[in-house]
Amino acid sequence: MCGIAGALSARPDSTLSRLVADLTHNLRHRGPDGCGFWSDEGGLSTDASSLPGESKLVLGHRRLSIVDLLGGAQPLANEAGTVWVSYNGEIYNAPELRNQLIAAGHHFKTASDTEVLVHGWEEWRHELFGRLNGIFAFALYDQRDGAVRLVRDPIGVKPLYLGISKERTWWASELRAGVKAGIVDEGWDRDSLKLYLLFRFIPSPRTLHESTWKIPPSHFVELSHDQSGDRPRFVRYRTRVISDAHPRNGREWSEALIGELSDATERQLMSDVPVGTLLSGGIDSSLITQLMSRRMAAPPQAFCVGFASHGKQSETFAAQNAAASLGTPLKTRLVEDDAYLAEWPASIRAMSEPIGNASSLLLGYACRLAKETHKVVLTGQGADEPLGGYPRHVAERLYRLGRIAPHVSGAIAQHVLGSDAGPRLRRALVERDVNARFATILSVLPFDEVDRLVPGATPARELARDVIAAWLPEDWSNDPVNALLEVDARTSLADDLLLVADHASMAESVELRVPFLDLRLFDLISRMPSKYKVSNIGRRKWLYRNAALQELPSTLARSLGGLHHSMGRKVGFRTPVDRWFAEGAGALRDSEWQQQLTRLPLIDRGAAEATLSTRSGDGTRLRQVLYTLAQWGSRG
Repeated sequence: MCGIAGALSARPDSTLSRLVADLTHNLRHRGPDGCGFWSDEGGLSTDASSLPGESKLVLGHRRLSIVDLLGGAQPLANEAGTVWVSYNGEIYNAPELRNQLIAAGHHFKTASDTEVLVHGWEEWRHELFGRLNGIFAFALYDQRDGAVRLVRDPIGVKPLYLGISKERTWWASELRAGVKAGIVDEGWDRDSLKLYLLFRFIPSPRTLHESTWKIPPSHFVELSHDQSGDRPRFVRYRTRVISDAHPRNGREWSEALIGELSDATERQLMSDVPVGTLLSGGIDSSLITQLMSRRMAAPPQAFCVGFASHGKQSETFAAQNAAASLGTPLKTRLVEDDAYLAEWPASIRAMSEPIGNASSLLLGYACRLAKETHKVVLTGQGADEPLGGYPRHVAERLYRLGRIAPHVSGAIAQHVLGSDAGPRLRRALVERDVNARFATILSVLPFDEVDRLVPGATPARELARDVIAAWLPEDWSNDPVNALLEVDARTSLADDLLLVADHASMAESVELRVPFLDLRLFDLISRMPSKYKVSNIGRRKWLYRNAALQELPSTLARSLGGLHHSMGRKVGFRTPVDRWFAEGAGALRDSEWQQQLTRLPLIDRGAAEATLSTRSGDGTRLRQVLYTLAQWGSRG
């Protein structure tokens, strides 16, 4: 896993080398093991000071050495030096693709998966993108046609930002690298701010800054020199990586799920350094750890972080129980509330974008613990969106029934799922338009309230509908629940949880792998009828859960079974955020952060004060979103 950067101009530019050197330096935490550059005028270099005075294209790379420790340095080229790549990620089917390319006459000089990209481009051109099973973002330059391709993986596990500045187009793994380099327009986009308040994240391709974008999952951008400084055009590609399984009933679906997950886990053990696991004690991370143990010579080292204030409800206790049952060694660390609250604002400001997710720093702590001995960890992240694991996924299953008595349904949701869920479900149940309904299910605030907080520009309802429409399957009416899960995976998974996971893990120079998002498994899950995901009585991930419990030791399976695990509130990396806001702990005292919020650009002060005052005693999710914006917006 690495950090990549680069810049392109229409004519020789004396500032390009310095710009890419700065961008690459600002990504050094992502790749502390090595640094490399390539320019069209100066060729390959490991030292920024040797870059030429003028260039039209410069590629930069920071390396975290995991595969082919000696031979995998980047940027990397084909034999003729006509195709160059700067790449971040892992290609899990690289051995298979490598064999195909060798059979076609290509010669490899390294054992790294990176080299598959340059030879794959020579052989398959744009079809290469859809053949890759992995997590990746890369910049690939072909000297023969003079164009750069910027590519993001189909699920969006690895981010890639780009922007325009002074007739140059630049890109980097983190937008913060561009901010530090002084090339990001600090002005905020009003529509993007509205989307943040709606969803707690900003859907691709937007960012909060003007003249910057993030490439959406399963998209690429093609840039020629004469297009530098132009607004990018995002082109979608289709993955060709699919599962061979074609189950016909519940039993066969269960077997196929475990089979594909097992194969995915084995593929993701690809590494020349030790591989560990993040073990929270839940069903997903426990199953991944179990499957790893079956494929490794010894059980993997597990890591877990929890809050001391949670007492016996802390994840560390659940992880200890799971580790004992699985026979895997475990390192734990307890975090004090005060320490977390003191560091939380800085972690928010370090993100490329504001994301109202309170658990990002806790994941960072877990990676910090793992970093002491490991560069690579597998995690159970990514199971909930495609498999229907969140309470919000029940809303579409109950849509037709719930519309008969929306207030009763909302009251039940509020009691079972939390204070924010009831009003949101009631709003969703009265929406006949599928785009608006899905947007409401995934939202934090209602459309009209967002328009009051940020007056002007595009109405929030229209913005939200456009986001959903971009990912809504054409045949959505055949299985509306699966359609909701597809949209959720392509938006909130890609641009919220995975973006947080990438930044939190790479800040600690740790590669986070996600077997549940292997493309063969993802294809299988996408084809699985939603009746096997969310039941008619609201059980979530139920068929998968039943299958997973059969794979785990009986003592652990008993502790993870029961309806409360599949029908109650979602429990994962948890923070005591409800209590923090209720008590005004640390920097969460309303008087402090709300003043920061009302001073931000584009926010209507009166509307912000009214929104917060009407939600005293609840609205934790909303307060978290606004607090994050206040902290991120005041960053230096």
